[in-house]
Amino acid sequence: MAKFKIQKGLSDADMMKGFQEQETFETAILKDDATTVRKANNKPNPAKTDDDFYQEFLTERIKTEIGKLLLAIKMDYYKEDVKDFSIQVKRNGKDIVLETSPKKVK
Repeated sequence: MAKFKIQKGLSDADMMKGFQEQETFETAILKDDATTVRKANNKPNPAKTDDDFYQEFLTERIKTEIGKLLLAIKMDYYKEDVKDFSIQVKRNGKDIVLETSPKKVK
């Protein structure tokens, strides 16, 4: 076994400079575990905005139903030769009303 003399006052990185560990079964497992943990922790945790909060009320089913109804309305306007229309969202008591109207051509 070789004896190494380590100088005093060195940082850990300086002491380990040039050292290469031989890969064994244990070090390979530890390395795999470390990369798995790093991958799991690297997922960004985006801050919730007001829009994200409001959209939580719209389930996929509700979004699909609204989309189908808006497509039907768009087809009705298209049959009337109206190419573009606007949508306004209003509250009527405890009901939410989507009002559509053709956009004026300039």
